[in-house]
Amino acid sequence: MDVPHLLHAAPVHFDELDLNGHLHNTRYALQVERATTAAFAGAGYDTGGAGERHPDPRYVVRQFAIEFQAPVDGADRLAVDLWLTHLGRTSMRWRFHARQGGDPLPRATGTRTLVKVGPDGRPSPWSRTMRLWHAALRDGSAKART
Repeated sequence: MDVPHLLHAAPVHFDELDLNGHLHNTRYALQVERATTAAFAGAGYDTGGAGERHPDPRYVVRQFAIEFQAPVDGADRLAVDLWLTHLGRTSMRWRFHARQGGDPLPRATGTRTLVKVGPDGRPSPWSRTMRLWHAALRDGSAKART
C-alpha cells in the first residue's frame, strides 16, 4: 500500500453492532468521518466547534463509496487508514481502509470526496495551509497517526 498515510484507531461499541454481532454497515461512514476529523485536528485545524475557525474544515461530503470485504466482529478496535489521494481547487478525495484490531487485512475499503464551501454554501478554494499540509502528506513529513 502507498505511504505515507494517516492512521486513526477507535473503539467499536456494543451499540454499534447489528443483530449478527457485526459492526453495522452504516457505522463505517461515521468511523471514516471521525478519522477524517482527527486528521484535520492532527494538522492543527480547530475541529471543536462551528464558530470562528479556519475556513478549510467547512466542507460537505460529495461522495462516499464503500466496498465490504468481511465483517468487523464484536466490540473491538477499528483502525481506519486514510490516504489523501487528490486535492483539487475546491475538492479533496480520501481513500480509506477499515481494519479490525491489529488485523492487517481491510474489512472495508472505499473513498470519500469532500468539497470545501464558503459561508454561502458554494464551493470555495482550499487555502495555502491546506495545500502545504497536502504536500507534507505526500512527501511523508506530516504526522502519521491521528
